[in-house]
Amino acid sequence: PRLIYGHSSGWGRKGPDAGDLSFDYTGIARSGFMMCAGEKGSPPSQMLPGMGDQIGAFMLAWAVTAALYAREKTGKGQLVDTSLMGSIIALIGLILDAPAMLGQEYPRDTRAEAGNPMYNHYRCSDGKWIAVAHLQPDRYWPIFCKAMGISHLENDPRFNTMEARGINCKELIRILDERFATRTRDEWLDHLKKSGCICTPVQTPSEVVQDPQALANNYIIDVDHPVVGKLREVGFPWDFSKTPASWRKPAPQLGEHTEEILLDLGYTAEDIARLRTSGVIL
Repeated sequence: PRLIYGHSSGWGRKGPDAGDLSFDYTGIARSGFMMCAGEKGSPPSQMLPGMGDQIGAFMLAWAVTAALYAREKTGKGQLVDTSLMGSIIALIGLILDAPAMLGQEYPRDTRAEAGNPMYNHYRCSDGKWIAVAHLQPDRYWPIFCKAMGISHLENDPRFNTMEARGINCKELIRILDERFATRTRDEWLDHLKKSGCICTPVQTPSEVVQDPQALANNYIIDVDHPVVGKLREVGFPWDFSKTPASWRKPAPQLGEHTEEILLDLGYTAEDIARLRTSGVIL
């Protein structure tokens, strides 16, 4: 009665398609994820593999921990069910609430026509991209103008209010494209941060795994694997002040702990030998 059983499927246990086959690709396609990226009018975005599968695993683990807590309170176990579709819908819940509540979708913007040019990304002289993020654009406009070397535009009626910049966004973005193309990304990052602007690099996956900020917080970790040797891998998205997360051992091989678990459950060595001989366990 205290057993917690975790179950995950492609589409959930109910509904007309509950028994259909599913993969990461089908999950992100049907759940709307592929239409949450890319520019207006572009085809559905080709997503890198595994994101749907991984969030599905996270959701199941999260649900099991909630069931463990419930068992501590009630003494009862239960079936915990989730799916690839349900997990991705939860991941993009904010985006899906717009059509659910209002009957309207968030538009897929075009970078060259972003309504707030100060909340956009730009290519620098080295081909790398930088994102600027000012959700209080009127407050930051004078600072941004000075930092970008366009102080002559601060009081220009085409750009001196948030509304005006939205109307004339294409022209302002064209000007900013030209300005950002005059320096490297690192040069702009250093200059804009010292000027009090909000900015960050648009990083490739290879850059992320070398990011000092990610390394400092153990989001990316270095480990000494007993078989593979020294390697770098994704670490932990959270930290605990009293019981810090750590990498202690590699993922188990298939059947590696079967005997240990069966012994803990009261099986004898002879019982385990019979199960192995009959093919019940590896």
